[in-house]
Amino acid sequence: MARWRLAAPHYLNVEGTKWEYSEVDRTTGKQKRTQFPVPTLLDPDQPTDWSHVYGKDAGEIIVAQGRTDDPKDIIFVGDPTPDMVPMDDEAKAISAAMAPRWKHPIETLSGTYADAMMKDLSQQMDEVRSQGASAKVEGMTELLTAMAAMMKQNQEMMAILAKSSVPAATTGVRKA
Repeated sequence: MARWRLAAPHYLNVEGTKWEYSEVDRTTGKQKRTQFPVPTLLDPDQPTDWSHVYGKDAGEIIVAQGRTDDPKDIIFVGDPTPDMVPMDDEAKAISAAMAPRWKHPIETLSGTYADAMMKDLSQQMDEVRSQGASAKVEGMTELLTAMAAMMKQNQEMMAILAKSSVPAATTGVRKA
């Protein structure tokens, strides 16, 4: 059972939190209600949101993913965030697996956004080049020899065509 303590306010998908839209049909007079699942705001600074209260001024919000043994824990659906402090080994493993996705887009930039994009593109091009240089294409030598033979044939045919299409020598007199 993976459990975390919230260190910052979170909007979490919690089972049973819904927003209801209702309207009355003008022609029939019947009420139509539609419910939508929405995330709930859990703020560790608000005593009304605490799931575990340790005194008048002490408490915390403990959330669990999937299931829990403690009925006070709030069960959420989705992935944990960097602002959730893991409380057990399973939660630590999940958080460690998610850590690469938690890079802040602004903090990872060195220079401008365009510089970062160019750096990333250059790295991708280098990877493709290194893979292309090291990988041998099967049948490449046969292809090259066939292409050389075909080019030789084309040259011979062009020479034959050039000889046969040369016009007879003219006398140098122009016809009007």
